[in-house]
Amino acid sequence: MFGPLQVKRCALSCRQFRLGGIGVGGLRLVAAAVLALLCAAPAMAQLRTGRHVRSTYDRGGRVSRDPALDRSPGSTEASRNRVRRAAYQSEETSGDTGHGAANSPARLSESPAASVPPAAEAVHVHAGADCDDCGPALAPCGAEGCDGWGCDVCSGGYSEIAPTATSPCPPGCGPLLALWYRLSVRAELPLYWRRAHGPPALVTTSPAGTAADVAGELGQPSTSVLLGDGPLSDTAQLGYRFTVGTWFGPERCYGGIVRYWNAGDRTESFAFDSGSNPILARPFLNTTVLNTPTPDAQLVAFPGESTGNILVTATSQVDGVDLMVRRLLYRDRYTRLDWLTGYQYVAIDEGLQIASHTFGTGGNLQGATIDVVDQFNTENRFHGGMYGLMNTRRLGRLKIETMFRMGLGNLTRRVRIQGSTTTSSGGATNTEPQGLLARSTNSQPFEDDTFVVVPEVGINLGWRLRPGLDFTVAYNYMLIPKVAQASRQLDKDLAVNLSDPLVGALDPQLDFEERKYWLNSLGLGLQLRY
Repeated sequence: MFGPLQVKRCALSCRQFRLGGIGVGGLRLVAAAVLALLCAAPAMAQLRTGRHVRSTYDRGGRVSRDPALDRSPGSTEASRNRVRRAAYQSEETSGDTGHGAANSPARLSESPAASVPPAAEAVHVHAGADCDDCGPALAPCGAEGCDGWGCDVCSGGYSEIAPTATSPCPPGCGPLLALWYRLSVRAELPLYWRRAHGPPALVTTSPAGTAADVAGELGQPSTSVLLGDGPLSDTAQLGYRFTVGTWFGPERCYGGIVRYWNAGDRTESFAFDSGSNPILARPFLNTTVLNTPTPDAQLVAFPGESTGNILVTATSQVDGVDLMVRRLLYRDRYTRLDWLTGYQYVAIDEGLQIASHTFGTGGNLQGATIDVVDQFNTENRFHGGMYGLMNTRRLGRLKIETMFRMGLGNLTRRVRIQGSTTTSSGGATNTEPQGLLARSTNSQPFEDDTFVVVPEVGINLGWRLRPGLDFTVAYNYMLIPKVAQASRQLDKDLAVNLSDPLVGALDPQLDFEERKYWLNSLGLGLQLRY
């Protein structure tokens, strides 16, 4: 205690000694503040590493009753909540061995209190940041994120089925290397269903004993259609799809996605022979004469006159490429919504070939062979801009990604038709550049362009197997309007003028027909995130 005299002397000294306008009392206050900061530094360090927080809990996870720690009515409940979250956090991250686990703050602390239970050990993950603010150097966000389900704004979490990262780019890495550290690759093997070929009647038969004049002709009660007059096989075809994405910055506000998909090269063959059907025919509408067109048929096989076979081959190839940029529209702890824009390319190639072989066994065809081939090919090329939305929602280890896109652009359509007839008799062979349904009247190349809108919807379910590896199940549906299918380029009436040189109607004609072409897929895949 200072006496009265000492107090007066101290006050006098304070008035007499001034340094730049700051009295001795001011210096004493500054010195006291510096001393307090120096003394508080170890305590602050302990608080950051969790040692101070761990001291408030016993091994059972209960809150200490130290009055000095109960500074507010809600502090006890808040501490309990932090312990519960930390216990869940520790349980989730205990088995992780990937990049995210290696960067977890729980592994960065090297302290003598290593024997403290896991629940208390992980409290510091949440002590200094909100779950949507991962803080500097990813420190407050653990391997599983602030809430055990992922952290939306730090690179160490598992917040997206679409591009994300599991480890931060090391200091000093360039922009290209940074893109690599944010890379994700998804490989899928979907089953594709596409709109099937739908040609008119191509192959017919009649029961044994039917007269040759009416055998195989459409409209006759004895005629049966073996192929055509409806869709061909519509079974699924195995394809593949690759998606590569990255983020353009650590904030993940902008990203890029490149996707290539292939629905598989589908080839279907339909074979018919005279062993199973003694009467085989290819029907058509004969417009050779100048009077009313009449149903007719090319007899490929007929008992006592010829044997033969018919082979119909339908092919389909569909693939596409997407180059997209995604831009963040909305984000919270569990949901992310992005705007998509970019370039879209779709290619659809189809072919339909009808080939018949006839071997004469009697009559005028004795020993002769006749081979007739009709080939119809189409190409469709879509180039356009693409716009859409992508939403990602996570529920624990499950992530649900939904996508809606709309492509707008130009569709180029090409049609190529060609035919041939080869006759061999007596050692002589003759070939004409015309078949039965592909003749000079419809064999000119056709090409045009049209504007189309291509909608697409998709849903992707992902399940995290381990850090950086997801198992996915995806469904996609795409609709491409105004597509030229090969099977629809045949004259729908099968009209044929067999006169040579041509006299009368210009049949068959190119009966150009466009259709809505749909494509949907269901597939399994794996996504690897670097």
